[in-house]
Amino acid sequence: MLAASSAMAAQDSVPPAPAILAAAVRLPATVPAGDTVLSLADAAPIAGFVQVAPMAGSAPSRRTELRMAHDGKALHIQVHAYDPEPAAIVAQQMRRDVEGMLTEDQVTLVFDPDGDGRNGYLFAVNANGAQFDALIFDGGQMRFDWDALWRSEARVEADGWHADITIPLSVFGRGRPIGGDEVRTWRINAERWMPRGSERVRLAGIQPDKEVYSLGDALPMPAIAADHDGWGLRLKTSLRATSESAAASGTGRARQRLEPGLEVFHESPSGLRTTAALNIDFGEAEADERTVNLTRFELFRPEKREFFLQDAGRFTFGGLVESAVIPYYSRRVGLDATGRGRSLDAGLKFSGQLAGTDFGLFGARVAGGPTAPGEPDQRAADVAVLRVARPLGSRSRIGLMATRGNPEGTSGSSLWGVDYQFRDTNWAPPVGEGGKTLETHAWMLESTNAGLGSGRSWGASVKYPNVGITGNAEVQHIDARFNPALGYLAEAGVTRGQGELGWWHRTRGGENIIPGVDWNFRRKQDDSEHSWLLNPEIGYTNAAGDTAMVEMFFEGDRLASTYTPVPGVTVQPGSYGWHYLFGYVETSPSRPVSAHAEFRSGGYYDGHRDDQVLQLAWKPSPHWGWRAGLARNAIRLSSGSFTVRTASLRLDHTPNTRLAQSLLLQWDNVSNELGVSARLRWLLAPDREVIFSLDRLGYTGAQRDLLPNQTRAMLKLVWNFEP
Repeated sequence: MLAASSAMAAQDSVPPAPAILAAAVRLPATVPAGDTVLSLADAAPIAGFVQVAPMAGSAPSRRTELRMAHDGKALHIQVHAYDPEPAAIVAQQMRRDVEGMLTEDQVTLVFDPDGDGRNGYLFAVNANGAQFDALIFDGGQMRFDWDALWRSEARVEADGWHADITIPLSVFGRGRPIGGDEVRTWRINAERWMPRGSERVRLAGIQPDKEVYSLGDALPMPAIAADHDGWGLRLKTSLRATSESAAASGTGRARQRLEPGLEVFHESPSGLRTTAALNIDFGEAEADERTVNLTRFELFRPEKREFFLQDAGRFTFGGLVESAVIPYYSRRVGLDATGRGRSLDAGLKFSGQLAGTDFGLFGARVAGGPTAPGEPDQRAADVAVLRVARPLGSRSRIGLMATRGNPEGTSGSSLWGVDYQFRDTNWAPPVGEGGKTLETHAWMLESTNAGLGSGRSWGASVKYPNVGITGNAEVQHIDARFNPALGYLAEAGVTRGQGELGWWHRTRGGENIIPGVDWNFRRKQDDSEHSWLLNPEIGYTNAAGDTAMVEMFFEGDRLASTYTPVPGVTVQPGSYGWHYLFGYVETSPSRPVSAHAEFRSGGYYDGHRDDQVLQLAWKPSPHWGWRAGLARNAIRLSSGSFTVRTASLRLDHTPNTRLAQSLLLQWDNVSNELGVSARLRWLLAPDREVIFSLDRLGYTGAQRDLLPNQTRAMLKLVWNFEP
C-alpha cells in the first residue's frame, strides 16, 4: 500500500512511462567505428526513469539518460548518469562479475530478445567501466556466472558519469529475419542505483518488491534486426599447457601436457544456436569456497564453467535451481564429488526456438582416466540431455526433460519428466490491488538405473514475494529407487517440504522490516526417520543495504542409524529435540570496509553447539581488495566434543578492467588441507585472452608427513575468430 500511495502522490511530478520504447536507431553504414559515440548523441534519449526506492513512484533526484543505436552487428548504448557531486560517486570495483559492484553507482540493462518474458540477459556497468552480466531464465531467475563478450568504458566528469557500451547482436541471437508485415518485439528494462541517498530508479516495474530482471514487467521495443550477411560463426580456439604433480595426476607420476582446444558457436538465420567443444579443460574455473559439511547430505555447489553456463536457462526444470533434487546438474559432467575436473573430449549443444517451442539439446563424451590414487580408472562416458518447453499463453508454460547416460561410465541410466510453470507479475488477488508477483511450479520425474530399477519423484511450489504478505512453500516426494544419474539428489526415499510466511513492511525511508516464520519437515517413506524445524524470525534492512536478523530455531530429529557430524563425535539412533538462537549482521559491500558476522548458540541433539562466523572485506582502492574469513563450530555431545575451524584469505588485484588476478588460501582442521588457488585473466584484445591457474593442496598436522602435496598449473591462450 505504501508504494501505491507514494506513486499516486508523485504522479504530477513524474512523466508517464512509455507504453513502448522507440526503435533503436540504425547507424548509417558510413559512420566510422571511432565516431559511434558522436552519432549516438543524435539518438533520442530514454529518460523516463522513476524512483523505486526510497520513495516508490517519486521523481528521481538525479537525471539518467540512455541512448541506443545499432549498426546491424552490435548494439551501442550511451549512458549519461547526471550527478552534481561527482567526487561523491561510489566506484570501488574494477574486477568483472563482482556482485558487490551492484551496490555501487551503476546502471543495469535487461534485454528479452524473444519478447515472451521467459529468457533474457542482464548487463551492468559501474562508473569505472567494470562489467557484470547474467542470464535470466524462468521469467525472473538469474545465473550470475554466465559471461558474454562485450565492451564498456566509463568516465567521471563534471556533470556526473558516462558509460559507452557495445554488445554484439550475436549475444542476443541473430534471430530470424523480419520480412513483410511481420512485427517482432524485444522487451527492455533499465535501472540506476545511487548509494548516496540509497536511491534506485527504473524504467518499468516501479515497485520495491520487484526486480529489474523480472521480464514480465519490461517494456516492449521493436526488435533489432541483425544483418545476416555473415556466417553467424565464432571460433574460440585455445592452446593450454598443464603440469600436474604425481599426487594430482592420479597416475602416481608427474605429468605435463600441451593440448589444443576448440569451441565453435554458430547461429543460423532462424535463430538455432549450436555450440560445439573439443578437448576442453576446466582448470581455469574459480575454486570452490571451502565448507565443512556438518549435515548428512551432499553439499550443493553452483556451476562455474563457461561452456555449461552458455544457454543454461534453456535447461532449467520445475523451478529446481538450488534444490534437494535437480534432474540435470551440469557439475556431474566432468567433475567428481570433490570438484576435481576431467577434460571434455567432445560436447555439442543445440538451443533455440522451433515453431514457438523452446528447446535445448546437449550431448558430451567425458574423458576417462584416474580419479584418485588407489582407485580404479573411470571409464569414458557418453551423456545427453533434452529439454523442451512450450508457452501456454503469456503466463504459463509446459515442458519436458529427458537425460541418458551416467558420468561414472556405467550404462543403463535414463530419466524423463514433465513440468508446468505459471508466472504472473501483475497478478490481482481476490481482495486488494494488482501488480503482485505469483509463481507456481509442478513437476514429475521418473528415472531408470541398472541394478536399481525405476523410481519416481514429484513436487510443487508456490512463491509470493511481495510487500505485505510474503512467502513461499514447496513439497517434494522422492521414491527410494529414484536416482537422477545426471542430476543432483540430496536423499532418496523421502517426503519433504519447506516454506516461509511473513509480513514485508517497507517504510517511507526505504527500510525493510520482515517478521515471519520458516518451517520444514522431512520423513522417510518407511517411517524410520523424520525431522522438523520451526523458526520465527525478524529481519531488518536499511536503505543502504545493511542487514540484521535474529531467529529462534526449534528442531526435532529421529535417527535410524548412527550419525557422525565430525570425527570422533557420534549421535546414536533415537529421537531428539532441541532449540537454539541464531543471528547475523551484514554491512553493505558498497562500503570500503564491510563485514558479515553470524552466531548460533543452543542445543544440538543431546548436547550443545556454538557457531561463530566473521568475514571482513576491505577495498582500499578500485585496484586492490582483500577478504578474510574465520569460522568456528564447537560441538559437544554425550559421545565427545570437537571444534571445527576454517579460515580463508582472498587477495584481488585489478590493475584495469581487462586484467584481474586473485589469490585464495583456505584451511580447515577436519581435512587438515591447506589449499592455495591463484587465477589470472588478461584480455589482451577483444579477441585474445591469457588465462593462468595454479592450485596447490597441502596438509597440516599429523597428515603433513603422510600425504603428498598436490599441485596443478595451467597456462591457456585463447583466440576468438568471427569469419
